[in-house]
Amino acid sequence: MLTLEQIQAIEQSERQYFIESNRDQATYFQWLRSKGTNFTCYIQYLNSLSEEDVINNKIESIRIAIYAISKIFTFNFFYWTLLIFIIHRFSFKKPVMKIILLHFLIRGSGDVIDKLGEYFKHYYSNTPITDENGNVSYICQNNVYFTEMHPFRWFFTRQIGTVCWYFGEMIADWYPLIRTKAVTKDRSIWYVYLSCALFNLAKLSLILFHFTLKPEKLYDVNGVFDGQVVNNFYNTYWVIQISIIYTSLIYDFTVFFVLKRKLNEMGQSEFGFLKRFRNVSEFRILISIIISIVFLPICSVSIILKFYYRNKKGYQNLEFSFEDIRTMIANVQYYMIFIDQILLLHLKNESSINATTTPSCNKSCNNFNLSSISNQFNKNINGSKLYYEKLSNLNLNKEAEESKSNLLENRYSGDTSITINANNLRFTAMGLNDPSFLSNRSKGSNSNEDEYTNVTFNFSNINSYSNNFSNRNQRLPNCIERAELPPIEDNY
Repeated sequence: MLTLEQIQAIEQSERQYFIESNRDQATYFQWLRSKGTNFTCYIQYLNSLSEEDVINNKIESIRIAIYAISKIFTFNFFYWTLLIFIIHRFSFKKPVMKIILLHFLIRGSGDVIDKLGEYFKHYYSNTPITDENGNVSYICQNNVYFTEMHPFRWFFTRQIGTVCWYFGEMIADWYPLIRTKAVTKDRSIWYVYLSCALFNLAKLSLILFHFTLKPEKLYDVNGVFDGQVVNNFYNTYWVIQISIIYTSLIYDFTVFFVLKRKLNEMGQSEFGFLKRFRNVSEFRILISIIISIVFLPICSVSIILKFYYRNKKGYQNLEFSFEDIRTMIANVQYYMIFIDQILLLHLKNESSINATTTPSCNKSCNNFNLSSISNQFNKNINGSKLYYEKLSNLNLNKEAEESKSNLLENRYSGDTSITINANNLRFTAMGLNDPSFLSNRSKGSNSNEDEYTNVTFNFSNINSYSNNFSNRNQRLPNCIERAELPPIEDNY
């Protein structure tokens, strides 16, 4: 129980934070810093506290701070993000790694802000009661049951917090665009840009809409929480949420069809990695599309019923919220980012391992560096390695690809003789009509030139057999030593 001197000291220091009169004239910042609309309610609350309650409140304050810090580690995508960081060795040079990092930091900050909002769990205001005769009186309302009941908590957790949550999502929404851009750069990519912009614009409109519900609108002139204003706000809020889900579906469809068309054009060759790459990408997008299609009608019907009962029967407080469904639909596409990255890295590593597996070399080859021969003539390279290099370079040369395919199909069909010395390696091939493979490859790979290569290929002198190999059916890989290939780096 407070003494009179304590009450006077509290009144002198804290009464300025209560808006008890001229509430319709109070400024935006006065409402943000306010502790309530009735100072007497505050004094009653303090008088109701026992010594044990005071200690317990201090413990609760410490607990909230610790939980807020732990929110970084309990964030839904924390361990997925950490796994990708470890796999990429914490290298943040690639756009994908920057996207994942910013997504984690910004969205995680929103969760921390939301937890810190629990410090503001009391707002001392009036609540009306009506007696048998219809007379209205006011009693104290101290607890904050909804975020909207505390002006600063609303500003901090819903206005600032929403900025963090949705900007973090918007950054991650660029991932499908970057993945699609890695495959195609023709005019169809602009459809993906347009649908991505539409998707982000819907989220931006939701962020801005939160700032339309200002703290001074949360309480009426009597210092009573205005639930009707909040209900009207959430009616429009859920309409915008539905539009976000619809634009997400449009974005996924656009990425799916653009990516599918481009990969079908490239998929005429029998590249094993191309098939798996196509399946992984389409799988990720299809999962998001299917889940959106399944649950979108539920969300749409909820909104329709909410407006029906509101306009036809005047029911204002029916709870048609589908926040859990909305969160599930939204998060599926972000989980698929991590799954997609893990599968791509697995396939890349599998391709590199296959490319390094070659027959052993005999003693006549021991003095020469033949790693570049392994790059060119390893049979496993036909599929994954060649395609992955084409994907990394982004500037795909279709004519060069056809030349590669022709050479690879016929590389053992003609008679081959080889002359090897310490400084030069000459290939003389019979039956190969188009020797442009190597020159085209070098033009398309200037930025990733193999630093281990010290051999020269020449197909111009197709005129004789060498005496070094009398057997015309001798297979070239028998004279290739196992060599460690340079790492394959993806550029997206």
